[in-house]
Amino acid sequence: MVKNNQPNIVMISCDHLRADLMGCAGNEVIQTPHIDLLAKKGVRFTQAYSTTPVCVPARATVMTGMDGHSLDLTEYREGVELPVIETLPQQLSDAGYQTMVIGKMHTYPERRRYGFHEMILWEEGRPFGAPYGENRGYGDYEQWLAEQGYPGMAFGHGMSINGYTTTPWHLPDHLHPTEWIGYETCKQIKRRDWTSPLFLWASFTAPHPPLVPLQKDLYMYDRDEMPRPVMGEWAENHPLFHQLGLSFGETMTDKQIDLAYRAYFAMVTQVDRQINRIIGTLRNEGILENTWFIFTSDHGDNLGDHQLWQKTNFLKGSCNIPLIITPPLVGFGEQSNELLHSDWLPGRVNDSVVGLEDILPTCCEIGGAEIPGHIDGQSLIPLVNNSASSVRNVILGEYGSLGKRSLMVTDGKQKYIWYEEDGFELLFDIQKDPNEITNLVTMQPEMRNGWKEKLIDILSTRKHDPAIFNHNLRASSSELELSSLEKEKRKNAYPFFHPMGLH
Repeated sequence: MVKNNQPNIVMISCDHLRADLMGCAGNEVIQTPHIDLLAKKGVRFTQAYSTTPVCVPARATVMTGMDGHSLDLTEYREGVELPVIETLPQQLSDAGYQTMVIGKMHTYPERRRYGFHEMILWEEGRPFGAPYGENRGYGDYEQWLAEQGYPGMAFGHGMSINGYTTTPWHLPDHLHPTEWIGYETCKQIKRRDWTSPLFLWASFTAPHPPLVPLQKDLYMYDRDEMPRPVMGEWAENHPLFHQLGLSFGETMTDKQIDLAYRAYFAMVTQVDRQINRIIGTLRNEGILENTWFIFTSDHGDNLGDHQLWQKTNFLKGSCNIPLIITPPLVGFGEQSNELLHSDWLPGRVNDSVVGLEDILPTCCEIGGAEIPGHIDGQSLIPLVNNSASSVRNVILGEYGSLGKRSLMVTDGKQKYIWYEEDGFELLFDIQKDPNEITNLVTMQPEMRNGWKEKLIDILSTRKHDPAIFNHNLRASSSELELSSLEKEKRKNAYPFFHPMGLH
């Protein structure tokens, strides 16, 4: 019996999942019935953002409640240790929770627990210790796969971990990493310490490439017409910042784009099925009625929109992420529901701007843990109770190294993006133009000036931000024009999109 009846917290995350690719978000093709059920029983946040949208900093934000600027981590950088001890699992551990993670962490050193009691890892084939010049082997999935008789075959399908070509999974279905994460999550629920409340993070790598879905999930979309990438009126003139994102789709044919969408959808559906396995195991163990769920993703994927693929920018597909918070079912778990108003009803939608930094304080409030004073995030429990409320007026996104950053400010209704290298600007009315087709910078100068001033005000609170000069935005290389060779060098940052061989 759990002391004080503290609720369990199960956080389920994807990698590369966009906010608009769920049934509950209005997508009529993708099959996500169990994610949709979490939304129906909880609160879905339509304007949730990954404020540094790439794996390492986004996951560091989840772990610390701090944004990329506070972490000094505004780009993809391996080998960076978390700078604080007050992590999400540590705070909950100090409050009496048993803490576990299964799947992808992308923190360093890879085996440092940072407050977790148990870490069972699949790091997508990355050799542990490599950022430090050490050989520490591979993750737990690779070891398990070898025990099943398939050593070194995790990437026998021949696809790249950052590419968008696709093929069906090459081994028996139950050996797929998504199936393994689902299975291990259920197993750890069953073997938990039942005298302690449980915090468990099921961290799925799908639908991050390689796009290798199960054949049975591909069949589900066999007769569907796949959506096509959208194209902004502004997209013939991209900022310098977008060169890498453009490179992923340069050689893709219409058929390959169609196949990539089918594979992506199938991999999301596979994760959705694992979610129901997790819910079922919690029910079998008799703890479902005292469990909160948080569902999210570290960032999204452009999926060809505006000719861009992957992430690392502040267009919708890349940075607008799913976030669903589902309390224990109404009528059950009296202690858990103490956080909710007596007239609370599920199935709500909140349209205010929130971010990954808000997960740590939200979990701390649910679990009765101390919320660190230095963090950037805010607990979203008030928003769970009142879908019309908010915890901030605007949210800042920041990606890239100094002099080459992309910076975004949005209130969930309008979005302004400024590119530090060449001074390129984008402005969208995302309520009227959710696909970000029309750039309003020259059409709405007063609106543009207002948002530009908001960004200036935010950056001016920092000590000597190089983008600010005389209370104005200053591009680092406003006259820069890249040669064809220089553009190619930028596009080759991911050589061959990172294929993996026998290992």
